Amino acid sequence: MWTYPRQRGHPAGLCVTFYPVSGHKGGAGRRQLLAALSDHGPASRVELGRRTGLSSSAVSALTQDLIADGLVEEASPAGTDADGRAPRGRGRPAHRLALRPPAGVVVGADVGNTHVRVAVAPVGGRPQAERVAPLAGADSLSETLAVVERLVGEVTAEVGTTPARARAVTLGLPAPLAGATGAVARNNILPDWIGRRPGDELAERLGVEVAVENDANLGALGELGPGEDSLVYLKLSTGIGAGLVLGGRVFRGVGGTAGEIGHVQVDPHGALCRCGLRGCLESVVSLPRLVAALAPVTRADLTALDLAHLVEEGDPGAAQVLADAGRTVGRVLAGLVTVLNPRTLVVGGPWPAVSAALATHVDAAISTWAQPSASRQVDVRPSTLGERAEIVGALALASELVTRRERGSMASG
Repeated sequence: MWTYPRQRGHPAGLCVTFYPVSGHKGGAGRRQLLAALSDHGPASRVELGRRTGLSSSAVSALTQDLIADGLVEEASPAGTDADGRAPRGRGRPAHRLALRPPAGVVVGADVGNTHVRVAVAPVGGRPQAERVAPLAGADSLSETLAVVERLVGEVTAEVGTTPARARAVTLGLPAPLAGATGAVARNNILPDWIGRRPGDELAERLGVEVAVENDANLGALGELGPGEDSLVYLKLSTGIGAGLVLGGRVFRGVGGTAGEIGHVQVDPHGALCRCGLRGCLESVVSLPRLVAALAPVTRADLTALDLAHLVEEGDPGAAQVLADAGRTVGRVLAGLVTVLNPRTLVVGGPWPAVSAALATHVDAAISTWAQPSASRQVDVRPSTLGERAEIVGALALASELVTRRERGSMASG
């Protein structure tokens, strides 16, 4: 979910864009072209004609106006490589058009139970500076936000600006967020944060608007590939949750708690969960539970990092623990795959070896228990970004906020 200090409204999702139409000729055609570029990325004029059904003369005239208005720019020709070299062959490569990102920088902050990660990037661009700081446990809201504030100051200084001059900031939290208020909901790994509004409090510290979002939703946005519009992101860490992207937008549910699969019951006679129920998925397969299961056959002071190392080394006990966890999680996700029919399911988390092992067993479980047509269509894979998925998603969300606001102001003008 989103909160904007001193601002009303509840945007529906990342891919919503307001396009300028007032005061311009060809408003409907402009909206079609901008939507095509927003949904599918850079394209030649011929491709835009195919996507929108507009004539070549209309596409030519409208794109000329969009370029003059500073909304669209010429990108590299189709087929050029990373250095801008054109492909060999006959004829000149077609020039491609792309949405022009607004000027300025955005900041993303990812708060976990044991870390804070902050990065800064140009609007719509890649990170230019990044910092990570450990946390003994994100128990104190004020102390955690002080760390975030310090890191934001460091990364913005590195790129020659200040926190207050950032165009937007996104704060990711490992907790469900209630409704449109930005308050931390119950049943999370940050019990002392319940009812607090960390987005508002961070905004006061930084002097800039802050959007607050669940970290699994940010991971889903970070892992979302070009042209993908349906993805489930599983985050296994101190807790366990899922981020859902449907139709190109984050699905948060009515109260902002969609994706809380950690509290799906898998054993009615199991251990008591912090939510008050017994045998929730989180009480069986969160990283602390997996470590506790393996510790008796390894050593008492085993950590999650040690578990990752044992997986990398091929330890049979670690392999069995992850196989059991993958089957349990996969059975829950099989129901989600059957109901939502997503194109991609990404298994994320801080350690690639753990994510890769879990993905293998989750895939097998989905093949067994999901509806066959849905299981054949879903691509189950480990995260490609690892522990950085959430920060990449945070920057993407902040960039979209700026883009939406800027184009919305042009539309109202």
